Amino acid sequence: MIMPRLLRSVGFAAACLIAGWTAPDLRAHLCNDVFAQAKDNLAVKVDIRDGQLRIAKDATFRVYLLNTMDRPIANINLEVEGAGFTATVKPDPNWRGFPQLKTAQKGGKKEYFEVTVARKSNTPDGRYNLKLRLFNGQKPTQEFKTVDLDTAAAVHELASARNINIDGNAGASEWGNAFLCTDFLEYAKGRQYFEYKPCQDQPRVRVAADDKFIYCLMNFQGGTDGMTSDKTTVYLAGAADGAPVAVSVDRLTGTVECDRGTDGIVVKRTPPAALWNARFRGRRLA
Repeated sequence: MIMPRLLRSVGFAAACLIAGWTAPDLRAHLCNDVFAQAKDNLAVKVDIRDGQLRIAKDATFRVYLLNTMDRPIANINLEVEGAGFTATVKPDPNWRGFPQLKTAQKGGKKEYFEVTVARKSNTPDGRYNLKLRLFNGQKPTQEFKTVDLDTAAAVHELASARNINIDGNAGASEWGNAFLCTDFLEYAKGRQYFEYKPCQDQPRVRVAADDKFIYCLMNFQGGTDGMTSDKTTVYLAGAADGAPVAVSVDRLTGTVECDRGTDGIVVKRTPPAALWNARFRGRRLA
């Protein structure tokens, strides 16, 4: 059974809610594509529960990675940057295929590095300016992304759901206190290659929870001319080291897909497919 505190925490926010769909064959020829996708489709999370790393002499924590891009990362490694500290980084011994990070779209799962940071004798107390740099182990100058520790440790607490009905509507009394996710990016062709840009039509996602369910409301702003499919995928996990469950809803067809089956998932939408809300049973994440 998923614990209420875990149920009310949103992690991997930047990469776990993916609005829209782009045909992968249009960008497969781009040699730097994996690095462009990693900016927003490589999720990085640490298991520091309250967002504050405390180091007396040394401290150990895990850095979790989830690849949600359309291809695997052939070689990924991690180093910790920060004056006043030394760091040791080890991949999970059960990480099959390391240093490859498989994509969740093709069966890949969350993997982790174990990091031990040791404090140098002259390092003062206070908040520590540590950065997590993910790079190509075969060519270290090629960087996927660098994330500061505070960003990777961020956890958003969800307010309790207010008797939410799954009816395809967005009533203020039900959804007013739900956590809002916006400022999504789209993967579009730039001057020379594909890159991430702010979505022209921003979706708005709200998330709430109670002791049994996670609730999601998604409002699409764009039209549907010429489109036959438009999927939103939500990745959910019951714990920081839990395997994520992928739930996809197609706003045009109303179909739902889940890698653990759709039993316990309730979805309603309103014409013309601009708004839908859903309920996911928490016990399925355990």
